Amino acid sequence: MCALLNETLGVDKNDSNGNDSYYSERDVNTKSLSDYALSEAYVNFYKGVAEDILFYGMCIVGPFGLLGNLLSVCVFLRSPSLRRTTTGQWLVALAIADSTVLIGEIFRWLSSVRIHISGKYFYCFPPSLGLNFFHATSAGCKITHFLRYSGSLWSAWITVAIAVERLIAVAWPLKIADISTPRRVQILIALIAFSGLALGLFPFWTVDLLARKNVPRCRISNERAYSLWNDIVIKFCSLFIPCTLITVLTVVIIGLLYHARNRRKACLSASIKSRQQSTSMRLISVEAQMTIMLVAVCVSTVALRVPYTIAYHIRSNVWYIRRSNETEITSYFAYRLTDLINIINYAVNFLLYCLCGSSFRKECEKLFCRCSKRHAQIYVE
Repeated sequence: MCALLNETLGVDKNDSNGNDSYYSERDVNTKSLSDYALSEAYVNFYKGVAEDILFYGMCIVGPFGLLGNLLSVCVFLRSPSLRRTTTGQWLVALAIADSTVLIGEIFRWLSSVRIHISGKYFYCFPPSLGLNFFHATSAGCKITHFLRYSGSLWSAWITVAIAVERLIAVAWPLKIADISTPRRVQILIALIAFSGLALGLFPFWTVDLLARKNVPRCRISNERAYSLWNDIVIKFCSLFIPCTLITVLTVVIIGLLYHARNRRKACLSASIKSRQQSTSMRLISVEAQMTIMLVAVCVSTVALRVPYTIAYHIRSNVWYIRRSNETEITSYFAYRLTDLINIINYAVNFLLYCLCGSSFRKECEKLFCRCSKRHAQIYVE
């Protein structure tokens, strides 16, 4: 499947997807094999394994995620009961943000380069197919990074907003209708989207299509500016701060739900009529359904993004220094593996909605039944 690049192309090591090119350009010529306990072939082997995991994982995650997000948007928009709620508006915005990230990741995936144990590099899709949007044009290089960075910012802060709204709904259930109105939610979504898109613009002046030994590749063109914006936008605004806030808010929400459950049990045990008891339980389950579904989204976000946050921090700290082969293997492998886990975060929400929300499942059934009836009518006619 992969077309072998000619060894004379001079593709630098650690630059398979445009992430570590600034390190390899500066330091690779100063390395000596005697400085390392492991051979360079050993390093290339494990780098190839890491790239294989990411490449074949994206074959499943990318299409599945885009299809799931599209179905989520269709279900929320076609259901009057879900479309009019603030929860439905938040989740439509989250699906669009997640799809933005996945489109950028798919552009990068179509231009994937993998390393052979000999040190030669492979394009995973033959260049003759014309799929190399990422490395083919300057616009493709900039747009791909813009979609990835702006979408991840948008998605992260939409999830933070969802967690805050659920916290208010659990802590002050009688006030949530006045605090969180559809109009206010729409304004907040627009502000978050605008901020994410604005902060994600930095690739347009920090990366570009640069030729090295007559080989054009998407690389960092302004290393100093990229490092500064990368620290602000990616490390803090997209990873560390949102993950910390979502973790704290989710723990508090789960604690409040636990205490509310105990209070409801005490109230129900004191009720006289069994019919009233069953009716109350039914009302409680319907009311808590959306909260459980949104808490599941917050928990999955933390579980899938925290490993990548840690691995990204470790990897970024060794980009600018000379490192041993042991450090190179462990940091690169962890970085690539957690990168795939992080991408799964943008593809899994539809599955979570189906597992945790019976109302969402019912709307899915209605949508699919409606589509199947239309196809049957067309076939009969």
